[in-house]
This record gives sequence, structure tokens and C-alpha cells, in this order.
Amino acid sequence: MRRSVIVAAGTAAGALLLAGCGGGGDDGGKGAKTGAVSAPAIGATSTPRFGGNGRQPAPHRPAAPNRPAALGPLGYGALRLGMTARQLRGGDLLVGKVRGGATGCAGYDLRAHPTPKGSVGVYYSRRLGIATIFAVGGMRTPQGIGVGSPLAQVKRAYPKMVNGVNGASAPVPGNPKAVYSLMLAGGRVTSLALDLAKQDCHN
Repeated sequence: MRRSVIVAAGTAAGALLLAGCGGGGDDGGKGAKTGAVSAPAIGATSTPRFGGNGRQPAPHRPAAPNRPAALGPLGYGALRLGMTARQLRGGDLLVGKVRGGATGCAGYDLRAHPTPKGSVGVYYSRRLGIATIFAVGGMRTPQGIGVGSPLAQVKRAYPKMVNGVNGASAPVPGNPKAVYSLMLAGGRVTSLALDLAKQDCHN
């Protein structure tokens, strides 16, 4: 990854950070790399905590097995698109991973869903707050779409999906400020992210 650009490529395990390529594509791990980056927006080497009342946060309770959190329409569980550093401080949702570069975007993992080296699960934009949440750890949208879903199922769930240069995108039902960004290969989803529609962290 170049110092000046943070881009992403999602895999079933996370979003690989690649130089000069974006939109959540999957290169099978080839060429994945990270580079020198500047100071993070929240603190890439710290462990941000959610809620800033000065008290010890309550233990994180994962969603019940029969009611897993959905990726969308507003976020994933307690993590919401657009959350600021102030809102994140004091919580225990994120683990810092990649410092923000010239774009002002820093990479994090959800504490409950760590990703492999060279990958991130969340992008934080200095301008927008939480800008991207990648589908990792078996996450699915409220419509049942996740990594591995067949294209026919995606089209049924999101009939307004459009193909672009770096992948496909679909409006998020219930959130006009967000989009689902997808990469497809072999007739299946290889990468899925919930993005702010105006996110500035990946192509």
C-alpha cells in the first residue's frame, strides 16, 4: 500500500490492503502489503473503547446465536457508519491496525472479528468517521447476502445493483446514505462491504 492511498480488497477473511487497487477485489493474497503511514485518527496502536463516561465499559456481549448482528442498514451491531473518534473513545469495539495515510483513513479490526495480517475489517475516515465495514467472520446483510453468496441471490436481494469499474454496488435498503460494495468472481460474492456512499477510503 502506498503512503498516499489506502485501498482495499476483501476476502472471506477480511479486506486485503493493496497498492493501486481498490473496491474490495480479491487477488488471492498476492501482492498484499502495508506501507509507512502517518498518525491515526483514533490511535492505531491503542485499543479504542466505545462510550466516554469514564467508567469501565461493560463486558462485550456478542449477539445471541439465533439473532446474529446484520451488516446494515446502519452499521454492524453497536458500530455505526459515521461514528466519530469522540463517539468511539471509551468503547471496546475496535482494535487499531493500520495508521491513517495521506487520505486520512485508518484501518481497524472489530475486536470480535480479527482479520489476517495485511487485512482490515473497518476503515475510519478523518473526514467522515466510520466509513466502511467489511463483511468478515460470516457477516451477512439483513437480506442474507454475504461472502460466498451466489450472484442470482444477490440480484434478487438487490435488483438495483449496478456494475462499476472496480466492482458492483447496491443501495442499502433503509439507509440512503450507504451502499453495499461487492466484488464478484465465479458467480459468487468474494468481497462485501457496507460503505458510506461518499466514503473516501477505498475505490
